[in-house]
Amino acid sequence: MNRRLRIAVVAGLVVLLVAAAVLAFGFWQFTRPVPESYSHTAEYRASVQPNATLTNVTLYLPLPVEAGSSPVGDALADDSPNVVDAPPDWSVEVAQTESGPMLAVSLPTLEPAYRERPPPRPIDPDAETATPGAATATPDPQSTPIRTLDDYRVRVEMAFDEPIDTRSPVGSEPVLRPRFDATETECPFPAPESTVCREFGTRMFLSYDAPADATVEVTVSYEARNEWFAGGWTGNSYRQSTRTVVTGDGPGWVAVRATEAVGEGTYRGAPAVAVSGAAATVRPT
Repeated sequence: MNRRLRIAVVAGLVVLLVAAAVLAFGFWQFTRPVPESYSHTAEYRASVQPNATLTNVTLYLPLPVEAGSSPVGDALADDSPNVVDAPPDWSVEVAQTESGPMLAVSLPTLEPAYRERPPPRPIDPDAETATPGAATATPDPQSTPIRTLDDYRVRVEMAFDEPIDTRSPVGSEPVLRPRFDATETECPFPAPESTVCREFGTRMFLSYDAPADATVEVTVSYEARNEWFAGGWTGNSYRQSTRTVVTGDGPGWVAVRATEAVGEGTYRGAPAVAVSGAAATVRPT
């Protein structure tokens, strides 16, 4: 190999190495967490779905609680803008029960809720195939809409300044309470190794008069998450939920099974969670 060719080969290799280094640095920069993108949010949902009219209704439902207080409960009591969904005629407050703070709903009457949608338009076998942009036929005003049972919902969305401990929330973050006898279980869904699933017992108070064949479904859930941008949106979370269906008159206090999954998502680049007694910091980990 002559001297000129050797110089050309070396120069080419140098160019390739520089290009590879630039690309690697650019990729590293792109996938680094963006501190300004960190957000820490939580969402609480409670729904009640009766299929018949209930009277003299009093309900106590689980709330996310930590150290005897509930940010969700405070938002409901203060009629905060964080309450993004709630039936306008419901009397909602936080009741201090023997099991701690719970969401209290009191109503003289609760009718079944329904939603309606137009029925599907019948297909005319003699009609020409529709073309993009062509006008569609007006639905027949005499057709009967499809009616399905709906639920009543309370939904609260919270935003926090500090990172949320999504790996070990019990004892450091609000979790659904009452809470009894938590046991670790196998996750019923594919999950990363960081995820831990549990079952625990909770309680609801359901008091009302109803027809003997009436059913009422009650669902409560809470999810808290950290999210950030690092070459794409990512994050981690913990979530809990419980559900029961009862028939006839409200039975009063009932024991209900609940589930939770903690440590879901990714922790690469996650914001650091403050230790007890120290100020929270937001930095990549």
